Amino acid sequence: MSTTPFPLYLLPSIPFRRRRTSSTTTTSSVQTSSSSPSSSPPTYLTPPSTSYLRCSKCRTDLLPSTSIISKGFTGRHGRAYLVSPPTASTLYRPSPSTFLPPSQVAGLPNTKIHKPQPRQLVTGAHTVSDISCTGCGQVLGWKYVDAAEESQKYKVGKFILETKRVVRCVAWDEQPDEDECEDLFAGVWSRKVAIRRRRERGAWA
Repeated sequence: MSTTPFPLYLLPSIPFRRRRTSSTTTTSSVQTSSSSPSSSPPTYLTPPSTSYLRCSKCRTDLLPSTSIISKGFTGRHGRAYLVSPPTASTLYRPSPSTFLPPSQVAGLPNTKIHKPQPRQLVTGAHTVSDISCTGCGQVLGWKYVDAAEESQKYKVGKFILETKRVVRCVAWDEQPDEDECEDLFAGVWSRKVAIRRRRERGAWA
């Protein structure tokens, strides 16, 4: 009687160690491996971040909240986050308002970097470029391009996001509803319609 083979691609790959020829070496190797604590799982099995920063106006995805370096900075509208560009491994698609592919990201996902200009900040003279949301055009903060003082150059290449211009969301609370899923399968999904529906639901974190 023939049986249906189990699809092996559903199983995670198991790392195998090279077999030793010496029996004494094999015995000591087994004892060592059994007594040592289990190693951490491979990185590809690690669940992705579930908390995100989004534009407060149009709810466009910006970056995982794990990219926040400090919450103690000050922007033009009050408190601000200092963030670093997200790595490719943290960029995945939690919802239809998705991140851009890493190859298309020039700084932060779904943002536009404007022309650099000198600006006097609390910590001294800097050269910064404003960044705005590509979804609605709202200015979200700025990118540090250069700093006059050596002690401030650690911020170069990093970004300021105004806390009044972004919202923090959790992925499990942002799953698309049935209507949105139907639109996706039918090939008629619209970003504007999805944003309107979500605003009407009032399900923002």
